[in-house]
Amino acid sequence: MKISKENAVWVFIVALLSGLLALSIYLGMSGWYFKSQQNVATDLIIGKTVQTAIKANEANAISLNLEGAYLPGEKLPQIIAIKNIDDEKNLYIRAKAFIESGDNASSQLSLIQTANWTYNSADGYCYYNDLLTPQNKVALCSDIISPQNPALQTSKKFIITFVFESLDSSQNVEIIWGVNPVK
Repeated sequence: MKISKENAVWVFIVALLSGLLALSIYLGMSGWYFKSQQNVATDLIIGKTVQTAIKANEANAISLNLEGAYLPGEKLPQIIAIKNIDDEKNLYIRAKAFIESGDNASSQLSLIQTANWTYNSADGYCYYNDLLTPQNKVALCSDIISPQNPALQTSKKFIITFVFESLDSSQNVEIIWGVNPVK
């Protein structure tokens, strides 16, 4: 069957639109799949042990969702561990925790630290009192304590963020951080 020039244009348009429809359906389905799988894998929940990794001279942060209201000063179980993934260097470690609401209100979060951590009220950081050796980990806290801030006591959702910083043991920690945690 011979196709005329008029019909050839229509055949081309129909084939092009069919191809674009198939492509959009494929991308839509695969995008939905990857998005839903990523959300499931990355949700961090209060009460479950969380481990983060850190290398020499870097900072890292993790955030957890806190749903609903809580009582001021309420103790919530939460284990946060830090692992030194550097293969060669011992690390100085410090950490800070705070809570944020959707309206940019932020408050320092109190922690019940595990052994070998010291809180410095001057800068709000907790300092690990020893060097974290390569491929080892240490727990920062066993519980968090909700702040006394009345602005945060609602039925809104909150974000709890832990910030971790490390310095290679060859660095002058006292000059950089203003504190020498290893005494």
